Amino acid sequence: MKYVAFASSLSSRLLAVGLVLSAWPGLRAAAAEPPMEKRILLGPEASPPWSVAESTVETSSVRTRTGKPVLHWHITVDHFAGELKYPIGWPRANCALRDAAARDWSQWDYFQFWVYTDTTRTALPREPVGLTLYTPDKQNGYLRPLTELAKGQWVQVRIPVSQVPRHQDVRLMQFHISESQYRHEDQLDLYFDEIALARYAQPTLLEFAPEGDVTFADAKQLPLRFKLAGVKPGERVQVVCELRKGGTAVAQTAVEAVRGPQRVTVDLSRVKPEAGEYEVVARAAGGAEAAARVRLVESPWK
Repeated sequence: MKYVAFASSLSSRLLAVGLVLSAWPGLRAAAAEPPMEKRILLGPEASPPWSVAESTVETSSVRTRTGKPVLHWHITVDHFAGELKYPIGWPRANCALRDAAARDWSQWDYFQFWVYTDTTRTALPREPVGLTLYTPDKQNGYLRPLTELAKGQWVQVRIPVSQVPRHQDVRLMQFHISESQYRHEDQLDLYFDEIALARYAQPTLLEFAPEGDVTFADAKQLPLRFKLAGVKPGERVQVVCELRKGGTAVAQTAVEAVRGPQRVTVDLSRVKPEAGEYEVVARAAGGAEAAARVRLVESPWK
């Protein structure tokens, strides 16, 4: 009897969760990440690529993510022994990208790496570490605080290459901290794994969505936006977009799209759909489907 009661309770809870999920207009099912290609920019070797100030870099197997050695950057915060004018300074680790292929990120979708963070502090400051990319120099660079780092955890940092200015000429990578964010004699250890560039290995639609979650049912067009990845510059692939009701296509359009941001409109003038909940679905040839919800409402001018 206890088992029956438990099963009934569990079924009721699952049903309730299912109803909540199905009623949430903007909810999208989590899908497995499409296949990715990677190019390792930097391995675990501590030298000769890295130069450091007020800190040390070494190859280490103390903290590993896959069992292979990683790069260990250690900092002992010292508020008195830094540079003469700035005793509370900026410990940093620099790596110059000397190979031309390593400098040009224009063919890639993400710059990414894994970091394990350890510290003698009970918690990390709000901006524990900063990343600077020289594109091609410090004055024309990209600065990003690594706020996602967490004490005692491996965390992946993934940065869209499109956010990096002049990403076709990245000359130097720098990790740094501001000692003013730390107390004197705080210890900070960061372990880096797979500092790499990554890109989609097949045509992939990113950020797919209608321009508005709600639109009038008598609208002549339904505009959609997405970013096409996994396609080489200059190449075109067919992308088919559909408006669906209950799994049945109500309207459809097909375009030849290139890599990057896209805007596509689905013609609704002939189908004149009724008000209600719909799904917009798109697929790039050779890739997976992307889907989003849209609600059509009665026009006040009808």
